[in-house]
Amino acid sequence: MNHLVAHSGSCRFSQDEAAMVRAELQSIQTSDSFSSSKRCQDFLEFVVEHALTGDYEILTERFLGVQLFGRAIDYETSTDSIVRVRANDVRRRLGQYYSQLQVPGKVRIDLVAGGYIPVFHWSAGNNPEPVLEVENTSSEDRVISLTAVQEHASALKNEADQTIRDVERTRHRLKVAVWSAIAIALIAVASVSLTLRHTVSNFDRFWQPVLDTPSSAVLSLPTTDTLQLTMDSMRTINPLNQLKPGEFLKIDHSNVIGFHDWHVSLPVLQATLSVALALERKGKVSLVRIGTDLRRDELRGHPIIAIGSFSNPWTEQNVSGLRFTFDRGASDREPPRIRDSFNPKRSWSLPHTYPEHQIKDYAIITRTFDPITREPFVSLAGLHSFGNQIAGEFVSQESSWNELASRAPRGWEKMNLQILLEANVIGTTPESPKIVDVYFWK
Repeated sequence: MNHLVAHSGSCRFSQDEAAMVRAELQSIQTSDSFSSSKRCQDFLEFVVEHALTGDYEILTERFLGVQLFGRAIDYETSTDSIVRVRANDVRRRLGQYYSQLQVPGKVRIDLVAGGYIPVFHWSAGNNPEPVLEVENTSSEDRVISLTAVQEHASALKNEADQTIRDVERTRHRLKVAVWSAIAIALIAVASVSLTLRHTVSNFDRFWQPVLDTPSSAVLSLPTTDTLQLTMDSMRTINPLNQLKPGEFLKIDHSNVIGFHDWHVSLPVLQATLSVALALERKGKVSLVRIGTDLRRDELRGHPIIAIGSFSNPWTEQNVSGLRFTFDRGASDREPPRIRDSFNPKRSWSLPHTYPEHQIKDYAIITRTFDPITREPFVSLAGLHSFGNQIAGEFVSQESSWNELASRAPRGWEKMNLQILLEANVIGTTPESPKIVDVYFWK
């Protein structure tokens, strides 16, 4: 018969009991369920060791964020979910570990949902004798429920002065009291602050459909096909000797070969890094792929974030037919443009064509939902490569969304949307963009 002991500040462990817990912890960390995640190993070891030393009251989301993930002491836990995400991953891996365990050990370690204090299940004959216990309705088991632990923790907070006098008898206990006092004060300040402002930022409102999907987000990058002279042509044609300024060299298909180019431009790379890091801050892992190498049947369930316009098939497929669309032009000498299908007289084009330097660029940010599955799709696309960077940095900064939200209708976070941006380019650096127009629809 198993005994469940959810520990409070009054529990003590003998050396043998602590050794059993640490032996079980080591078995868990070296198992297939945990060996692939060093962060999950560290997370579980951190909370277990603090539980063994009786430091239950400091195992809060803020304390773990500061100690394990390097967050500032006053970081916003309501918008930074890194601790909750990691704890959920640890719970999932623990469930997987014990479901595959053939022979139960002397103790089982659990991390109950809703908190960060580990719970130890002792096998018959191995249960410790804690100071604080509550008899279960069954005479065979002694149980302290998670609710009792939470009530005890609440009492400690309400009687902080008395708790400090009782607990802080050593130098180690004094350190615990200081951290507890800081955490309680910050929680109180945060509670008052949250009553004065929204708990969810406009940045989160845009990205929430992507964050809510269980699968990783796929960043679809643009691709280009590169043409190169064949070796025979390079031996027979010497453009440097044959061509004079203003002259052209005529070649046909037999003189060139094409190959798939895996290189991307610097602005595209900057857009990709901006989005990937923004999602990582929210606990969302991103996968980077080339757009032409992706098939829809492989991506079912994955939110797609397509970067690039004409060179990304996912953008062309999903943005075509919407209000703001891309138009390549009749020839390469004609600058590409963005058209407003609601008003054919409105369009935005690049000032120059290649090889002249661009001094301005435009971008379209598109977020749509599949009408059947409601899976989100995001496109970050510019007329020139700079526009990709402009769009990527815009959606990655929380400050960008305040102006957008002020122009948005109620419930916009669940609607399809398009945002048209314009920005000047100085050398190879785009300036902060301005919103030209926005459009929302269901």
